This record gives sequence, structure tokens and C-alpha cells, in this order.
Amino acid sequence: MNARTPHRDAIRILFLLNAGSVQWVDQSDAAVARIFKGEARLHAFDFWMRNPDYLASELLDSFEATGNVRHLTAAEAIFDSDEPDLRRIPMIRYLFGAFERLDDALSLLRSRDLVRITGVKTKTKVHETDFVLTSKAVVVCENAIIKEPILEWYADRAALIADVAGSRGGGALKEKQYEQATYAETQLGGVIPPIGVDVRQRLASLKRAA
Repeated sequence: MNARTPHRDAIRILFLLNAGSVQWVDQSDAAVARIFKGEARLHAFDFWMRNPDYLASELLDSFEATGNVRHLTAAEAIFDSDEPDLRRIPMIRYLFGAFERLDDALSLLRSRDLVRITGVKTKTKVHETDFVLTSKAVVVCENAIIKEPILEWYADRAALIADVAGSRGGGALKEKQYEQATYAETQLGGVIPPIGVDVRQRLASLKRAA
């Protein structure tokens, strides 16, 4: 299991935001480069990065639906690398699914002007929280894997998650994750348990049939 530190969380979140964002131009601020829309979407991305067995299951769903062999290969690689054991960082199930406050990680990113938080809100309610990445943030992600190749896993995994998620918003991604019975049946406030054994068996069955 990965040891937790605010800096490690910040690196993970930065790569996820970069991979799942789209180009965004702010005429009033040339430093702005990209935008990641939706806090719920970020939590869904984070869940898949922190729970590789659930991501592998989603990859297998995609393979069965589209025939995308690359996703079958990616799911196999997750188990070949023992990621469900070595990379798992548990998350708690709350009313709207897997959730963990990201304040410390986001504060680190904001303090270095890598990420700015914006969104849609009224006087009484926040309707959407969005995350704006500066040009500096994009450069940091590019240079980080050159200076520290070990970080390339984060970049590759974030890109794979963004590929699987596609254009779906946070609500749709959460609904998809709730299709996993183990996830949906986890007690509120409880740690969402692994599903690696079942997913590995499913992978083996699909490989035999392929």
C-alpha cells in the first residue's frame, strides 16, 4: 500500500487534472492553459487511480463493449505488475460514492500557482467546482517525468483513466462505479474493499475467449 503524504497526493492529483482537462483560453489571463470540470469527476478519476482493480474492471467493460484490445492489454498489465496490492490507496464510501477531502493537496498546488479553483456558484450554493491549470502546471507535468522517470507511472495511468472516462461527467462516472456490487454495498463510512480476485478471474476468462 502506498504511504500517504500531502506532496505525493498533490503529484497524483496534478497528473489527473492535467490528463482529464481540456484546453481553455482566458483572454484576461495568459497564464491559464487548461480546465478540468467537476469535483465529482476528479474524485471518480482519483478512485480509479487509487484502486487499480476497479480500473481493470472498467477496462474489461470497455473491451467487451467496444473490442478495444488495448484496454484488455492494459487490464492484464495492471495484474502483471501487482498493482492492486502495491498501488492501492483505500477510499471511503460516502453518500455519493468514493470521496476524500483533497484540501491539503490542492493547497500545495494552489500555493505554487499550478492550479486555481473556480466554478459555478450562487450566493447560497456551489453548483460546480472546476480546476484551472496554469501553463506552469503543464510544464511541470512534462518536465517531472524527464527529471524523475519514476513519476511516469502517474502520467501513464492518468492518461489511461482519462481515456476510459471519455467525456463523461462526474455523475455518470459515479453511476458507472456504483454498478460494482462491492462498491455499492459498502457501508456508508466504510472502506471500499478490493475486487482483484474476481476481476483477475474475469480477465482470464476473456483472454481464453479472445
